[in-house]
Amino acid sequence: MKLYYAKSSLLSSDLYPMQYGIQECEAGYSFGPAVRNFYLIHYVYSGKGELHINKKIYKIQAGQYFIIYPKQTAYYKADEKDPWVYGWIEFDGSFSEKLMSVAGFSHDNHLLKDDNKVGDALMTIIDLGWTNYEIIMSHFWFFIAALTKGNLQKKDENTSETYISNAKNFIRSNIHKRITVSEIAQFLNIDRSHLTRIFKSNCDISTKQYIIALKMEMASQSLKKSNMTIKEVANSVGYDNQMEFSKLFKKHYHVTPTQWREKAFYQQSIQYYDTSSQ
Repeated sequence: MKLYYAKSSLLSSDLYPMQYGIQECEAGYSFGPAVRNFYLIHYVYSGKGELHINKKIYKIQAGQYFIIYPKQTAYYKADEKDPWVYGWIEFDGSFSEKLMSVAGFSHDNHLLKDDNKVGDALMTIIDLGWTNYEIIMSHFWFFIAALTKGNLQKKDENTSETYISNAKNFIRSNIHKRITVSEIAQFLNIDRSHLTRIFKSNCDISTKQYIIALKMEMASQSLKKSNMTIKEVANSVGYDNQMEFSKLFKKHYHVTPTQWREKAFYQQSIQYYDTSSQ
């Protein structure tokens, strides 16, 4: 039996491997019933065995792999005549549940057949043994690619939620520039009218209004927390014309940038006075 743990201060909150290994089981070897705290995939390289989970019994053979979800009670055992050899990888992260769905697993279906070299990708990780976490992660994503058969991007790329998320990311990344709805649509490779329609439908605000609102929010924070001039603040959110910026700011907050800054400083001074008097 070989067992390796993935260790690093660079653990991602989205998806990360925790341990991996391989085991050549003796005839009738069993594990459980036990509850796992994280996601666990076993890949059977040779031999046969059984998985008992959710009142189901899966007969498993070489070239198949199965998942145990967190907090599920599972029991599995090697065949008496042809015991299995399996590799495994345990992982966790907020992206794990979605990933398993894309891969084809569900809480009602724990078994899949390998048709995309999933076993090869897992064995590459196991063969690394102890190594740098960054190297583990690079091979882990190859394993993910094999597991999802390239369906991960396909599943998400044409949904309204994905378009909107990518649009918002584009706006945040380019907030210091003048941004047009046409530019965003071109970046997303969709029609401008389609972007306008799904944005309004999902966000209850137009794309243009969202851009302005985000610019004004960032400008208000700069006015409150920095010594930048009004013109510098305007430039920082993509407005070369200070008058245009001030007009939009007043329309959004019902006060001018100067009045906003004075009000913010006044509130800060009151807060400081109240705190220092306690």
